[in-house]
Amino acid sequence: MSQADFEQLFKQCEQVTPYLKGELGRSLKGMISLRGSNLPQIKSLYLDLQTSTPEAEKVYWLTRSWDLLTWQPLYLAFVAIYNMKSLPNLSNMAQHHKGDLIAGFSFDNTECIQGDYEGLISQAGQQLSQMFEHYRSELDHWIRCRPGFVQHLVADALLAKLLQVQQRHLEMSDGFILHHAKLWLAAFNISDKHLASLYLSKLDNKLKLSRTSCCSVYKTKSGVLCDNCPRLRRSKDV
Repeated sequence: MSQADFEQLFKQCEQVTPYLKGELGRSLKGMISLRGSNLPQIKSLYLDLQTSTPEAEKVYWLTRSWDLLTWQPLYLAFVAIYNMKSLPNLSNMAQHHKGDLIAGFSFDNTECIQGDYEGLISQAGQQLSQMFEHYRSELDHWIRCRPGFVQHLVADALLAKLLQVQQRHLEMSDGFILHHAKLWLAAFNISDKHLASLYLSKLDNKLKLSRTSCCSVYKTKSGVLCDNCPRLRRSKDV
């Protein structure tokens, strides 16, 4: 992919959210990447979250740290695949960190592959799995972060991103999304039992997500339970 194509990809990322701001250039000291230890940055992120939300508990600080570490690579992969049928080499990605936020990223080259959805999803799964395991193991050095815990977070994030893709690409049918949900879960070696989290809403006959994980934002002063939080289902069952 040319530099111009990368610039177009960055523009499309910023249309999703201005926080998803990309650039070409060498990664700066202190950026989060696969090329070495990120433990100082991860400790700093966690402690800043602890400071900014002292009323919350450990599970929120851990979940929020994980979500911040992984949200940009996930969004980037989905935008590249579904908008441009391409995938940058995510191992070249470095992320900006400041305080209790991770936002903005860079690539030091324009290495990229193009192809069909199935091949790109498979490649994205391999690259992101390697990246996420690197982050998880570093988190686990600082605070207990087990594979089973993050697997639920990743599964929910993948399915949520697919529903967002469908909202932007109305031509994508429910069958298409369900098929791709299976492809993404397989690419991450996650059980397809998570497909049961997707269901057709009786209110508008559209696909919705019933999460299996909780972000714990309700533990913060301004936070409330999300509409698709599993805790809502539990409270209704009591």
